[in-house]
Amino acid sequence: MPKITQLTLRSIKVTGSVYYIRDNDIKGLAIKVTAKGQASFVVEGRIKRGGTFRITLGSVEHVRLEDAQAQALDIMASAKRGINPKYDRVSLNSGEQTLRWCLEQHLALRLMADSTKRTYRNQINNAFKDWYTEPVEQLTPMRIAERRVKLLGQGLSVNYVSSCFRTLKAVLENSNLGKNPVTAASKKYGFSIQSSATEKEEFLYPDQIVEILNQYAMSTNFEEVYTRDNVYLGEKPVPNIFAAVLYLLLIGGREQDVYNLKWEMVDLDRNTITYPSRSKKERRPHVIPIIGILEDIIRAQPKHIKHSELVFGMTHEMFRVRYNSLVKGITKHSSKALRKTWAEHMGLDGYDDKSIGRGLNHSHALQGSVTTRSYFKGSLVKQNHLKEMYLDIQLRFIHYAMGNAYDEAVGDNVLDSIADSNKEDPRSIAIINRFPSLLAILEANTSEEAIKEIRNYNYLITSSGI
Repeated sequence: MPKITQLTLRSIKVTGSVYYIRDNDIKGLAIKVTAKGQASFVVEGRIKRGGTFRITLGSVEHVRLEDAQAQALDIMASAKRGINPKYDRVSLNSGEQTLRWCLEQHLALRLMADSTKRTYRNQINNAFKDWYTEPVEQLTPMRIAERRVKLLGQGLSVNYVSSCFRTLKAVLENSNLGKNPVTAASKKYGFSIQSSATEKEEFLYPDQIVEILNQYAMSTNFEEVYTRDNVYLGEKPVPNIFAAVLYLLLIGGREQDVYNLKWEMVDLDRNTITYPSRSKKERRPHVIPIIGILEDIIRAQPKHIKHSELVFGMTHEMFRVRYNSLVKGITKHSSKALRKTWAEHMGLDGYDDKSIGRGLNHSHALQGSVTTRSYFKGSLVKQNHLKEMYLDIQLRFIHYAMGNAYDEAVGDNVLDSIADSNKEDPRSIAIINRFPSLLAILEANTSEEAIKEIRNYNYLITSSGI
């Protein structure tokens, strides 16, 4: 059988008898289709040194495919360790399944970042705390609709309330309810739980990008340490928030791509960073080619005393505090704006939405034929494509640092530009001098005359030592 996809779900037919559709990629995951055509996700397999098992995850109408895949991986992992998944998953009658039970089941059985778990707990607590101990079978569509009106009447934004109900809907998928009451309520009472698009521009303009570059150029990865008697003890590694933010700007990353990045994921011999699926929101591995400024940032990171396994030495809380105190004053937005900035400025370089989607590791950009999906999913071709994109965004940011506007053409002869018109801009020169790996790439496109001119003014140190 092929891999189970959304097309598989749409192709389920009534045959008058029970049959199974098994997934070739995720061992144990299957769809059970009854004689009447009712389809449910199931996980089946053998326990290490034990018997077989089959667990029903829920109807394909109520359980998302990606959630079923994540649960199947967790269940099969337990079985391989000799744990009977039937006992690992608490089974209760619908009358005993409270909202709290459904929430804990959801958090326990799905791969998600700690920050996402905190968001789920906060939203359920803020909007539905009084329902915690109630059996979920008592949550009727009318009560759902009434609660929505109440929350909106308290002055909460429509998007926040919608987000709370999306969380509630996901949590209730862990129950034995025949139909999710959130889905039923939205249909019966005519409201949507999808967030509306914001009208606010949440990306950085060139002057803000240049300020991030400037702050990085002036930043350090170490601090000097003295004793009380003013005796110098050396340098102590410190987390550098501007290195982390610039890294996200250059890869179109989410903030978790900083505090999830471990040294074990970095291969400096092949110049790649490999994010495993468990560390990504989209639950898909992502390979980052280390090129130019990215190489300069990564190689400059020290081994931190605390959290030594983390490349940037920052946990989620450490990143949040530093971002809010040092960076938000520049960006005027949350860290989500960094990812949007990458996409916005990649568009200026002529990349279409599908190419940008691949760079962001979006699922829609990787769908299509079997050949297309395997061609771009973690392949050398995708890495080569990303190298081109990453170098283009770096040239664009340096283009801004040279005082150029976003609507001016970006050339690859940046050093010629410096020699020609930017000799009196020490800030832009300081920025470029922090990136020797990028300079090594740029030299290939620099004329001998420009190199001589730069040497005469002694502003720039390139890879060849000028």
